[in-house]
Amino acid sequence: MALLAALVICVGVPVASAQSAASSTIHGIVKDDTGGALPGVTVTIASPALQIGQRATTTEADGAYRFEQLPGGAYEIKFELTGFGTFVRNDLQIAIGFTARVDATLSVGALQETVTVSGASPVVDLTSSGTSSNFTAQTIETVPRGRDLWAVLDMAPGAARDGAPDVGGSRMALRPDMSSYGVVAQPKLEVEGINITTGGDPQSAVYFNYFGFEEVQFKTSGTDAEVGVPGIHMVAVLKSGGNDFHGKYEGSYQGPKLQSNNLTDSLRAQGLTDTEPLQFHYDVAADLGGRIVRDKLWFYGGFSRQHRRSGLLGFVSGPGADGKYLTGDEPLAYRNGMLTQENLKLSYQLSKGNRLIGLYQRGLKLEPQRDAGRFVPLEATRDYRDPTWVKKVEWQSTINSRMLLNVVGGYGGYFADYSAVRTPVYRGADFPSRLDRETGLRTGGNQQSDQRPRDNWQYDASFTYFPTGSFAGRHELKTGSTMYRQTHGTGLLNHPHGNYTLVYDRVNGVSNQPVEIQIQNYPVTPRNRVNTISWYLKDTWRLNDRLTANLGIRFERQTPFVPTQSKEASPQFPQLFPAGNFDQVDLLTWNRFLPRVGFAWSLNQKTVVKVSGGTYNYLFNDADAGLYNLNSQRTAVYRWRDQDGNGNYTPGEVDLNLNGADFISISSAANRRFNSDLRQPITTEATASYERELVANLGVRVGYVFRHRKDYYSNSATIPFSSTGGVNELRPREAYNIALNRRDPGPDGNVGTADDGGLVTIYDYAAAYRGAAFVRNVLVNSPNADNISTIEFALSKRMSRRWAAQGSFWMVKNNNWIEQTFETPNNDYFPKDETWDWAGNLSGSYMLPGDVRIAGFVTSKAGLKGARTNVFRAADPLGGTPLRQLSTVTLRLEPWGTQRAPAMTNVNLRGGKDFRIGKQTFGVDVDVFNLLNRATPSNVTWVSGPTFGYATEVLPARVVRVGGRFSF
Repeated sequence: MALLAALVICVGVPVASAQSAASSTIHGIVKDDTGGALPGVTVTIASPALQIGQRATTTEADGAYRFEQLPGGAYEIKFELTGFGTFVRNDLQIAIGFTARVDATLSVGALQETVTVSGASPVVDLTSSGTSSNFTAQTIETVPRGRDLWAVLDMAPGAARDGAPDVGGSRMALRPDMSSYGVVAQPKLEVEGINITTGGDPQSAVYFNYFGFEEVQFKTSGTDAEVGVPGIHMVAVLKSGGNDFHGKYEGSYQGPKLQSNNLTDSLRAQGLTDTEPLQFHYDVAADLGGRIVRDKLWFYGGFSRQHRRSGLLGFVSGPGADGKYLTGDEPLAYRNGMLTQENLKLSYQLSKGNRLIGLYQRGLKLEPQRDAGRFVPLEATRDYRDPTWVKKVEWQSTINSRMLLNVVGGYGGYFADYSAVRTPVYRGADFPSRLDRETGLRTGGNQQSDQRPRDNWQYDASFTYFPTGSFAGRHELKTGSTMYRQTHGTGLLNHPHGNYTLVYDRVNGVSNQPVEIQIQNYPVTPRNRVNTISWYLKDTWRLNDRLTANLGIRFERQTPFVPTQSKEASPQFPQLFPAGNFDQVDLLTWNRFLPRVGFAWSLNQKTVVKVSGGTYNYLFNDADAGLYNLNSQRTAVYRWRDQDGNGNYTPGEVDLNLNGADFISISSAANRRFNSDLRQPITTEATASYERELVANLGVRVGYVFRHRKDYYSNSATIPFSSTGGVNELRPREAYNIALNRRDPGPDGNVGTADDGGLVTIYDYAAAYRGAAFVRNVLVNSPNADNISTIEFALSKRMSRRWAAQGSFWMVKNNNWIEQTFETPNNDYFPKDETWDWAGNLSGSYMLPGDVRIAGFVTSKAGLKGARTNVFRAADPLGGTPLRQLSTVTLRLEPWGTQRAPAMTNVNLRGGKDFRIGKQTFGVDVDVFNLLNRATPSNVTWVSGPTFGYATEVLPARVVRVGGRFSF
């Protein structure tokens, strides 16, 4: 056990219980040439992926055999029985998480007779009832995309990410929200069995280069009882060492001479002079795997780094010659991004049936100009450092031919550090944070410096049992348990330039007038906790050779709480935010059983019909426990007029009384009540699909997915907490009884011009409800449910006859609520999304003679959608009654989806050539990203005013990447 101790020390986690990160199954029935079952046949599998070379078993009385806990890879299967000829199936490609049925027929004959069948791997899983897609290292490395792991998601059928597609690494390790079949939902993202999902967010802040991965699987619907959340389930497996040494070394470069220009006339009309000009982008990677002790101990290590320096649409270093922003004469600025990753993986074969695996992965993301954008110039950016870690110790045990056990302990987390004062261009204490509400422009020091430690310790166990005999068929039982211990806190640092933001706006037709001050309670160092315990039981029940039932039940228990902690007083506003000591706050305990059922009916060996249904939980977000942490961020908003005209806040300019004349609003844990009757949101899913292997190695699928979501709260179905923490129960809807008619100013934001709309009604609340004494926010469940339907068409072609391809196209009918709760009548305008969306992707490669490969990747999706909104200020431009309690009212003025950007299509191509010398391979690649040189907007502001219709992000320009690689 000395090595076990060494692994624990190396990884830094306790050994506990868990399931294997990913495993596959090969099973089947062996018969003679009369159709009779053959017991006692020796079945041997061999694969480089096994490390120990091969495994063997014998068929049972009914001729059945099974191999479980297999890594993905290429296998050879040999069937042998005295008196019969030997049957060999080679070049059988098995993906992770795939259940392959391989039957065999043995003929009576001499021992030396051998029948070999090759080149026809199954592409249709006849047993599972969910939808999944797999990408091997070869596929990942062949298809032209960015280098980070999340770019692989873009290839998966039914999966998409928000925003623009990656163009040669332009979105290097960004983490936009992930969706499956048009629905953004909490995912489960596993790397080597460790969940790296960022709390309850629909993505992860643990960053990876894909270089070290052996295979990645994405499950987009019909997940079984091992998963509790409704979003994408990713299973990623890193490479491992073997008895033979193997390594790979590669690098690539992009530069300004390899980039085109895609600035369009419409962008020039917005005052832009370039889109995303590139100065350089390089990446290098190296790895090595092999044996330490043959057939006993193996290692794998890897290193990768990406560094990019480029402009960003509208990102500038300062005002131009006229001394103003947003006039088109500003000098461009550049942002840097660097992503470094180190991996170490050890595998130790304790005995024939027992293996230990240890993993340590460290990543570091650097962005010295974080938050840069069209409305965030260089002076308002932050310096960002994000070290991340994934660690685990895993024990895989085959107790006997009928019992398997897995245990693992691990960690997946990070420490995100954002600093407004660490940037090289920090201007000092005399430049406070400023927001121009009319244009959206931010200047001065950034408004927030935060440090976000997020720790997720994970402990899992699973036990699989294959009963002898049968009860109405054959059963495969699996039970397991998972525990997450999550800690999070967004610590906010004191600012020399002030812990407040000064807000300017248009007043009586005059722009850039001081109107508000948003005061923060910095510094704070909160800590929030969520403990989650789950248990599941699954039965893969093969009723007969054609029908398999996938049954499961899952139980989850969640207990979020705020630990005991203390806070120092605000150095600038101690009267608003005094020091305090705070006791532990126990928030809630959610318990729920989640049933799953699925059926796979194989019409023949190449065709299957699948249906599934189940319920999925919303997990309480660890970060949102901070809504009830008295040591967390608080914001008080007041009217401010800059009486001394110095462009900064001067003490005495604002009445800081929380019930005084200048008070507007407050967001604080002290002004929130936790709703002990809050129901846990739930998603119910039903799926149906038809899958068929048309010809060898080519499969197609037609599927339907329906999702029903209910009991969500606040204004987001994905992260259902708002910054205020719910509706204000002390200022009920009935308090908003002052109806004011205002003219819709149209897109230009100015009343009295040709684009004006009609009259609309906005609502202010009665003066009797004014002040912090009438603020107490509480979360309430929405009375409305969402219903979302998706139909998909997909194909998958495994590499054979020199080509491979995978593609998918899906259409989504939305019927979901933009507003979850209707706190005021101002929320009643166009509160629902009833639009259609669509998306698709296609990737493929073809091997020409002479080891020349061409590959392509196409993604396309419906354009960004939204609705025009207008911010109605306190004063009516036409002289009507002003708002007296609210400072502004924002209304949607048209149905959701009225505003649509063009469809987003991106085409990438690659040409590559390999040169082989024995077991060594040299290669060169030339990639072209955004072949069509589109500049499609992926983010647009549709707020009435001078920046209406402005794009804030577009598809970067066409660029060429050149690279080389060496492997052995």
